[in-house]
Amino acid sequence: MQKSCLGWIPGTALTFALSINVYAAPGDAYTWPGYRSDLDYDTKSNLGEIKPPTKFNNNCSGVTGKKAGKWWAFYWGKDRDSRITDVTIDSILKKYDTDFEYLYNEMGWAPDAQAQEGQYSAVYYYGSGTCAGGAKTDTTGGWQTWVAGYTAVAASFYPLYSFNTSCPYRDRVAQMDAMIHEGIHSMTNGYPGAKDAHWFQEAGNTWIQQDMFSHRNGVYSGMGFLNAATVIAPFMPIETYSGWLIDGTFGGPGGGADGGGVTGKNQRYLLGGSQYSNIFPTFIGTWIGTGAVRWIYGNAYGKTKYLLETYGLDKGLGDAGVRRLITEFRARLAMLDMKKWSGEIKNLLNQHFGSDTYWEQDMWDNNRKSYTWTMTPYQTVTESNGYLVPIQETTPGWSGSNVVPLKVQSGAKEVTVSFYPNGANSNNKNMNFLLCYRATDGTPVYSEPITGEGSATLRLDKTPSSTNGSQMVFAVIVNTDYQYTGNTGIRKLHYDYKLKLETGVSGAGAANVKYYNNFKLDYAWPEIGDAPTSSSSSVSPESSSSIEMPASSSSSAKIVTDGATTYNITATLPIDDNYATVSAKFNASEVAKKLGLTTATLTQAQFFALENDGNIVTNSTANTPGHWFSKDGKVVEWGETAYVFSEADLANGTLAIGHYPNRVSNGEKYSFTQGLAYNRKTVLFKVTVSITNGLGSDESGKTTALMYGLNKVSTHMNLALRNGNLEIHYTLPQRDNVKISLFNGFGALLAQEITGMQNAGLHKRSLNMSQMPRGTYIVKITTGSYREARPINITR
Repeated sequence: MQKSCLGWIPGTALTFALSINVYAAPGDAYTWPGYRSDLDYDTKSNLGEIKPPTKFNNNCSGVTGKKAGKWWAFYWGKDRDSRITDVTIDSILKKYDTDFEYLYNEMGWAPDAQAQEGQYSAVYYYGSGTCAGGAKTDTTGGWQTWVAGYTAVAASFYPLYSFNTSCPYRDRVAQMDAMIHEGIHSMTNGYPGAKDAHWFQEAGNTWIQQDMFSHRNGVYSGMGFLNAATVIAPFMPIETYSGWLIDGTFGGPGGGADGGGVTGKNQRYLLGGSQYSNIFPTFIGTWIGTGAVRWIYGNAYGKTKYLLETYGLDKGLGDAGVRRLITEFRARLAMLDMKKWSGEIKNLLNQHFGSDTYWEQDMWDNNRKSYTWTMTPYQTVTESNGYLVPIQETTPGWSGSNVVPLKVQSGAKEVTVSFYPNGANSNNKNMNFLLCYRATDGTPVYSEPITGEGSATLRLDKTPSSTNGSQMVFAVIVNTDYQYTGNTGIRKLHYDYKLKLETGVSGAGAANVKYYNNFKLDYAWPEIGDAPTSSSSSVSPESSSSIEMPASSSSSAKIVTDGATTYNITATLPIDDNYATVSAKFNASEVAKKLGLTTATLTQAQFFALENDGNIVTNSTANTPGHWFSKDGKVVEWGETAYVFSEADLANGTLAIGHYPNRVSNGEKYSFTQGLAYNRKTVLFKVTVSITNGLGSDESGKTTALMYGLNKVSTHMNLALRNGNLEIHYTLPQRDNVKISLFNGFGALLAQEITGMQNAGLHKRSLNMSQMPRGTYIVKITTGSYREARPINITR
C-alpha cells in the first residue's frame, strides 16, 4: 500500500531541522517541524514610527463637545445624557489609552488609520446628535463604523454608562471590554489586509484582546464561551461564519456574502457563533508566534482575502505548508496540546460536552428543539465489512477533522491503522491521517501524518492514558482543502473515509466519553524558536575524521567532512529592499550520485551549514532547508546580525540566495558553506555572493530587485524634477498605505516616507533634491497592490 508522508515539505514552505526523519523508522513518534521565523508584519518597518496624535477630526456635524486622551478622543452632541459625566468620559479615555498603548508598545500593533495621520482615534456618542447618528432613545449597543471619513467606534448610552462607577448594570465590565473590541476593529482596519474575511474580523479581533490580556496579566483562562464551538465540533471548517447550518452545509467565511449560505435564521445554538472563536489564531500565536497572526492583516487582500489562502501564498507557507498547518492544528486540538491554553480548552469542552445544539430559530419561535446534535469532539463510527465507517452528518467539512477514539489491545507495543479516502469529494491529496495519544507523563505523541490512502503506525514507547480501564489512541482524519475563493461550493461538501484496524487496536471507543479528562496536560513543550529534536535513536558509526554536531543540533548522527566533494558556487545578488532571491544551480543528479542516492531520494540526505571554525549546524534558520549568515559566514537567526541567506530546493538543484533588506552595499562579497551528508558521504557547497546594483544572475528572469521597473513599463507612477524639487505622482487603485523610498545609484537607502492610509486616486509627494549631488537616483513606490521603481538623473 502506498503512502505519502508529510515529513518533507519544499524549502519555500517551512523551516525545520532536516535531520528529523533521516533515520526515522516506521512507528517512530513524529516531531512537528517549525515554521519560517519571518512570518510577521512588522509595524514599524511597514508603517514607520507613529507618534501620538495632536489633532481632532472636526468634520463630523452636530458635535458640541470633545475631549482627548493620548491616543483617543471622545465626541458628543447636544443630547448627551447627564450620567455620561466628565469623570465617566475620563474613564472611557483612560481605558482606551491604557489598553491600546499596551497593544501599540508591547504587542507590536499600529494605531488606526486616523491616528496614523495625526488625528485622534475616535469614539462617538451614538444617539447624542452627532453625525454618527442614532436616536436619543437608542440606548444599547456599540460597533465599529465609519465617521467623518475614518473608522471609529460608535457607542450608545448603555456601554458608555457602564464606565460610570455608579452604573448598576451587572454586565458593565463586559460592556467596557466590548468597547475595546470595537476599537480593535478600528485598529485592524488600518492594515491593508483581512478587511473582507468576515469570520476573521471577529476571530482575529477576539484573539488580539485575549492575547493582550494574557500577556499583561499572565492569565490563561477566561476564553469567550463561543471558543467552545471550534473545540466541540472539529468537523466544522476553520474559516466558517455561523458554523454548521441546519441543512448540513457550513457557513462560508463571509457569512451570507460570497455565497456563504448564512441567512440569519439557519444557525445552531453555540455553533452559530463560531466566527467569534479564536482557537485557530490561538494555535498560530502559541505554536508559530503572535506576529504570524498579524501577518494576515498585512497580506490578506485582493485575491487572497482569506486567512488560509494567504498562508498558502509563496510568500507565506506555500500550498504544502498550509496543508500541514491544518493537519497540525487538528492533531494538537485533538490532544488539547495548546501549551498554557490547554486547561482552558478542557474547561470549554466540559462546559458543553453532552449537551444539545439545536436550531435556534425554531427555539425562539416555537420553544422547540429540532435538528439536535449531542455535542462531543469525538466521531461516532460503526463497523461494516471489516471497516470502521463514520456517521455521515458529522464527517469533516473543508479544513475540518474527525477524531476517532480507539482502544489499545492489552499488551500492545505498537498500533497500525489503515486509512481510505471514500466518496466523490475525498482523494489522495486532500485527506490526511495520523494516530496520536497523550502519554501518562503528559507528553502528546503523534505518528507521522500520511496523505491519502495508506497505513499509519505508532509505537507505544510511552504508556498511553487510560479511560475506563482501556488505554486509548486516537485516529485524526483531516481534510486539507482551503481555497474558498472561486470555489464557494466547497462549503456544502463533507469528506468521507473509512478505517481498517490492522494491529494493536481492539475497536473504537464510544463518542460520548470524556477521554480528554484523563489527559495530563503539562509537559515540557518546545517554545517558539527551539530546534525540534529527533525521536530516532539511530546513530552512524563513529569515525576519527568526523565532527560532532553541537548539543543543540537536531540529530545525534555525525557528519564526515574529510574527503568531501566540494563545489564552488558564485552568485551575483542585486540590492533589494525586500527578500528577493537569485538562483544558483547545482547538478542534483551528480550530487545525489556522490552521496549514493538518486535525485528522487536526495531529500533523505542531511542538509547542514559548515562554519569557518568547523562547527556544523543542522537546524535551519531560514526557510527549510536553509540558513541565515552573518558577515563572517556564521549561521545566525533572522535579525540584526543576519546579512545573507541561502535556501535549497534539492529536487530542482538550486540554492535561492538573498539578503536582508537595506543592509548590504554595492560591491560587497559574502562567503559561506553549506552541504549534504548521507551514509558518511558528504558534499560541500562553498558559496561566494557578490552584491551588485545590477539585475543579478537569476536565470529565471523573475528577480524582483531594487532596479525593478527600470526595464519595464511603470504604470502607476511618474517623476518630474522642477526647481530642485522631485515631484512623485502616483495612482492608487484602492485605499492603501504607501511607502515612498529614495535610493542612490549604489542602492543605499537615503530617505523613506510612510504616507499612512490614502484614498484611491491620484496623489503627489515632493522631495527636496536641491542639495543632492549629481547622479542617478531611484524612487520606489510600495503599496499593498503593486510596487514600482523609476530612475531620475540630477545633472547640474
